[in-house]
Amino acid sequence: MARSPLPGPNILLIGASGAGKTTSIKTLIAQGITPFCLFTEPGFEVLGDIPADKLHWQYIRPANVEWASLIDVASKVTALQHDAVTALKDAGKGKYTQFVDLLRGLNNFKCDRDGKEYGDVCKWGTDRAIVLDSLSGVNIMVMRHVIGGKPTAHQGEWGSAMNSLENLIQKLCTDTHCTFVLMAHAEREVDEVQGGSKLMASTLGKKLAPKLPRFFSDVILAKKEGAKFSWTTIEAGADLKNRNLPLAEGQQPDFGPLITNWKKQGGIITSDV
Repeated sequence: MARSPLPGPNILLIGASGAGKTTSIKTLIAQGITPFCLFTEPGFEVLGDIPADKLHWQYIRPANVEWASLIDVASKVTALQHDAVTALKDAGKGKYTQFVDLLRGLNNFKCDRDGKEYGDVCKWGTDRAIVLDSLSGVNIMVMRHVIGGKPTAHQGEWGSAMNSLENLIQKLCTDTHCTFVLMAHAEREVDEVQGGSKLMASTLGKKLAPKLPRFFSDVILAKKEGAKFSWTTIEAGADLKNRNLPLAEGQQPDFGPLITNWKKQGGIITSDV
């Protein structure tokens, strides 16, 4: 089959913990799309019943350092004034390699389940999806990549971390041909353009969250009300977006309708890039 004239959709799925975001990954499989999940937090056991050839994952802990490193930084915090702590030059930065590990995982995805390597996510066809679950773990990775074990950061370090994170998301949205799904926890942020506050993806700083929707075709809010799980693209006070889903609330937590509408616009499920 020929290369799809449309790249796979870029989807930002936000919601509170326990809103069913991770479980919804299963619904991609019925559409002929194999999910490749990069997990940055535990909880993916809900997908353990899916055969390894149908769903792949790699788990990268958001931070994994030795007790000795944590004790060293804690001792410095006790001994130093706040300004001196902020000015620490190393603070065990060499121990925090998780963001680099994440980039390497995207450059050559290696599945923890079957041990196989699947190459660069930017060279995959639309029969695959790269799922990053979740942004909260990536936030930790990027910040620790910049400041190491320091408990605080100065303004320049915040800016560096935010730029690194924005560059990563921009690349995954613009350089991939496969479907890209980013899971994120929801957080209320100030809307500096329109005023007031909105429910947005929880990320670093206050200026990055309002920028994220521009990279995505669909920004969806996952909700849980009692025992009922649903998606909405229309919610008062939430920064959402729809191109492949209808503007409606109470939708099934299923990627199927989204992929169906993407196909109607010319998208084709194919391994060709």
